[in-house]
Amino acid sequence: MTSTAPEPSIVVDHLDVSFGKKKVISDVSFKIYKGEINGFLGISGAGKTTIIKVLTCQIPAKHWTGTVRVEGLDPAKPKNIQAILSKLGYVPQLEELNLYYELSPLDNVKVFAAAYGIPDSKVFELAEKYFTILDIPKDTWRHKVETMSGGEKKRVSIAIGLIHDPRLLFLDEPTTGVDASKRYDILNYLKKINRQLGTTMVIITHDLEAALICDTVSIIRLGKLLEHDTPLNLIQSLPSQGNILKITTPGLDNRVFRAMTKEPGVKHVMRAGNDTVEIFMEDVEHASAGLLERLVANGLAITEVTRERASFRRYFQLRIQIEDEKEEGRK
Repeated sequence: MTSTAPEPSIVVDHLDVSFGKKKVISDVSFKIYKGEINGFLGISGAGKTTIIKVLTCQIPAKHWTGTVRVEGLDPAKPKNIQAILSKLGYVPQLEELNLYYELSPLDNVKVFAAAYGIPDSKVFELAEKYFTILDIPKDTWRHKVETMSGGEKKRVSIAIGLIHDPRLLFLDEPTTGVDASKRYDILNYLKKINRQLGTTMVIITHDLEAALICDTVSIIRLGKLLEHDTPLNLIQSLPSQGNILKITTPGLDNRVFRAMTKEPGVKHVMRAGNDTVEIFMEDVEHASAGLLERLVANGLAITEVTRERASFRRYFQLRIQIEDEKEEGRK
């Protein structure tokens, strides 16, 4: 029995993007496979939006070089642009960019369905399908969008992005503007859509909790791709496969912090609070006892010690810290 290799939805190979003499994206390569959820992560200004604009045909080919394929089509060729756009869905960061607040959710569906040439006779069927998947309360379907909660508006915005049954859905900061308690709900709805419909998703965000539902993540910094892998693989690439030593010591100052970084076997030290550090070691299981003995012998008052597993958030923060230190060293 032969297995079928996964088919890529997006291929980016050696992508450079320049505007005049300014290069904003440098030698970026990655693949996102059909049915995956990919988290496109980076701080503001990292270059995430620029790469997405290439993929969604918003930046003319005169500004970029490299190989790009979106659902098998080359966006550098003008004849492919309409075909690419017909396969894409887009959910903007701000709902007011794709929702008419003075209309009901059903009327919003009707407006956007018409833009895709979908007949009125299918509007209710489509709306019911996506509103049900997204748990949008039925008693809100015919009331003005402006009366809905932030989370409900976000879900209607997602439904609009899906209305033409796209193969690939881009979501720009889907948890922005949603109460902290509802962020996980939005992420869970996206996972539900992915499982039920098989929709490939790219989540453009700086919300690191989005990694919880992602199959792969792409970390962008200063126009370069630092990593593209599964969150688990990235965590396991850390020293001691992501196992860390967490120490609390009152009055932790920069002198003590710097001394810890120079201890044998210590690879990285990160602050996790005013009095707490997380220490990444070559062999945390066998070397942590010796480290603690030396710290205490040097007069450090340690009030709490735990061994923990690094989260993806810690991986990301450490990865950016390492790059920042390299950048500082080059100056």
